[in-house]
Amino acid sequence: MDSVPSKNKPLQLSKVAQVTVIFWLLKIISTTIGESSSDFMYSISPVLSIGAIFLLLITSLFIQITHKRFVSWMYWSVIILVAIFGTMFADAIHFIGVPLIVSTGCFVFLLMSIFYIWYRNEKTLDPHCINTTKREIFYWLVILFTFCLGTSSGDFVAHSLHLGYVQATIFFGLAMIFIPSILYVFRIDNITLFWITYILTRPFGASAADLIAKPKSLGGFGLGDGTTSLIFLGVMFVFVFVFVLILNFSSKEHKSVDEILNIEEL
Repeated sequence: MDSVPSKNKPLQLSKVAQVTVIFWLLKIISTTIGESSSDFMYSISPVLSIGAIFLLLITSLFIQITHKRFVSWMYWSVIILVAIFGTMFADAIHFIGVPLIVSTGCFVFLLMSIFYIWYRNEKTLDPHCINTTKREIFYWLVILFTFCLGTSSGDFVAHSLHLGYVQATIFFGLAMIFIPSILYVFRIDNITLFWITYILTRPFGASAADLIAKPKSLGGFGLGDGTTSLIFLGVMFVFVFVFVLILNFSSKEHKSVDEILNIEEL
């Protein structure tokens, strides 16, 4: 999956966030926000909530895609909206009667199909080379369906397999750690490793959000969906602020974020 030039007119820089430790922390936090916010909004008005989030998502995506450079707050705002809408969409599919195992299988198929079409068109799935409009559209489609898949698979493990929130969180947490680690040992290419890790963070974050927010009678800690959303939104704001400071410092020092943090990119 090597990077190759696109036939489209390239943008100057990659339009998405650099993959660092802070990136992964923000990604996991966004999944908890997506799950708890979706459940909270559903409790108020499912139809109105889906419609409002869809309009916000389309608007923010248009601004993100048409903007000429990467902006941290813009990118992570879109991620949060994708997380919420993807969760709502997957929950709505289940609400109309589609079994979780069926919706999970369908989302796997759709996600793999998008990857296939993306690679056939661009000859790369490299998240560091999102520097054309076409690549960015494929990127956001993949992100959307990772959230849909994570929601349905997380609910399937927690509810259909009757593991509960604690066991589901532990299960996906271990999977998120050990599967990428094993693949890394066997020298799987970094692009494949990135996307597998990205997909696995979603059900972990969703299960953790349910564990924190749901009532004790259902096996959760009872913090509440609204409170959980606000807490993690605050935490995410702090991390994005730190991320922006690091980016500004890296540009002044002419170093990459990874050089400053002394870590290796996935």
